[in-house]
Amino acid sequence: MPLPYRALSFDCFGTLIDWRFGQERVLRQLPSLRGHEQAIEEIAVAREAIERELEAGPWISYAEVLARSVRQAAVEIASVELSEREAQAFAAGQLGWPAFPDTAAALAQLASRFPIALLSNCDQEVLELAARKHLGVPVEWFVSAESVRSYKPAHGHWQRLLELSGLQASEVLHISFAREYDLEVAQELGFALGFVSRYGMEAPSDLNLSLQARSLGEFAERLLT
Repeated sequence: MPLPYRALSFDCFGTLIDWRFGQERVLRQLPSLRGHEQAIEEIAVAREAIERELEAGPWISYAEVLARSVRQAAVEIASVELSEREAQAFAAGQLGWPAFPDTAAALAQLASRFPIALLSNCDQEVLELAARKHLGVPVEWFVSAESVRSYKPAHGHWQRLLELSGLQASEVLHISFAREYDLEVAQELGFALGFVSRYGMEAPSDLNLSLQARSLGEFAERLLT
C-alpha cells in the first residue's frame, strides 16, 4: 500500500542529535565548573528554561541564546560566573553534540524512500554542518531559526518548509520527541505527526499521532514495512 507522505521533516537537536548529552559533555570541559560536577545536569536543565525565555524575546542568534543562557544558569545553580570565552566555547560546542546511536542507520533507510527536511532552533551554518558531520544522508531542505528569524514553536519553520517544498502540510510527516516545540504546532498546521521517544518521554495520548516508536530504528522499520 503506498504511503500517504511525500516527505519527512525532523526536529534535529533532541530527536536526531543528543543535545542533552552533548551539552553536559561540553559543560564538564569548562574550567570554571571544575569541582561543580554534581551541578552539571541541573545547570543544563535550568539553561533550557532560560533559553525558552530568550527565544520568546527580540531576535538574537542561537549561538547568543546558548552563551547567555549558560552563563545565567551557571550563576543560578552553582554561583559560578563563566567567562565570556567559556560561554562562547559552550555555544561553539554544539557542533560536537553527537547523534543518537540509532540515528544514522535509521535515517539512511528513511532517506532511501523520502526526501528529508530538518527543522531546528539553531543557526543555519550549524544546522548544515551538523547534518554533514553526524547524519550522513542527503537533506533536501534546511530550515533554521536563523533563516526564518523566529524560534519554534512559532509557525515560521513549517511555513517555510511548505514554501520551499511546494508540498501540502498533510503530505509531510513531521517527526519529533518534543510536544511543546514541535508536535502541537505541527498538528495545528495540518502536518502528520510521528513521535520518537527520547529521554524516556511517553507519546502524548491527546495528539493525533500517525506513528510512534521507542527508537528511530523502530520508527523506520514500522514506517517502511
